Amino acid sequence: MKTYNPEKYWDGRFRKGFNLEAVGFDSFGKSFNRQQYRMKRKVLEKIVTSHIKCLGNRHVLDIGCGTGFYVDAWKEWGIKNLVGIDIASQGIKRLSKRFPLYKFYKSDISSPTLVGSKFEIITVFDVLYHIVDDKKFEQAIKNIRKLCADNALILITDIFPHKRPYILKHQKSRTLENYEQVLQRNGIEIVSRVPVHCLLNAPLDVSNSWLQWVALSVWWKLVVGGMQKLTHLPGFIFYMVDTLLLGFMKESISTEMMVCRPMVKE
Repeated sequence: MKTYNPEKYWDGRFRKGFNLEAVGFDSFGKSFNRQQYRMKRKVLEKIVTSHIKCLGNRHVLDIGCGTGFYVDAWKEWGIKNLVGIDIASQGIKRLSKRFPLYKFYKSDISSPTLVGSKFEIITVFDVLYHIVDDKKFEQAIKNIRKLCADNALILITDIFPHKRPYILKHQKSRTLENYEQVLQRNGIEIVSRVPVHCLLNAPLDVSNSWLQWVALSVWWKLVVGGMQKLTHLPGFIFYMVDTLLLGFMKESISTEMMVCRPMVKE
């Protein structure tokens, strides 16, 4: 069995195609991934505008900048100072050419030797669950705290399951309790959690193990995966349904965006 190597894994995916399928669900196609990321951007804009005034002069750090989806959004919203880091050199080369206004570096957020300046907005979208080693995960959180300016806004996306972690070779979605402990231990407090997806991502936060298996194997892989092969409509329909559901849901059984701040020393 091959050992999971994050750099090789992501460079390999980016060589196949530098698009949303490379960072999303490659087997679900362009239409579904477009709607999924459309919802992520919608939630991000809502959170950022509700927490920060005068957005344009803020310094942004995009951890795991990938194919530049969020870089595009920040540019559109008037951000002038942005740094993107990613473990995959393929992405960094492309983004440096595409966005000459910003700076991009090949870097590992879980490295104990990571250095950098301070940022007022730090995003870690769909990154931390790809750090499967717990020691590296904690180091990543330490580094994030070290990169925070005073009263920085830290945004993390994951599923934050309540009962048990979801573990694959290249993924480890840790429990909400685990996140709370590691963040607090490293001087970061959780302000809120905002639902991002309900139908547009796998329903991993199901407490009953049998129901979780049904949700993933029958619903997500067979039904959703099968529909995507037949038509492009599911992504659009799920986007519309998620828009309605997330309007009143306080928690999701799928992706959430965790809003955090560095703890202030008294």
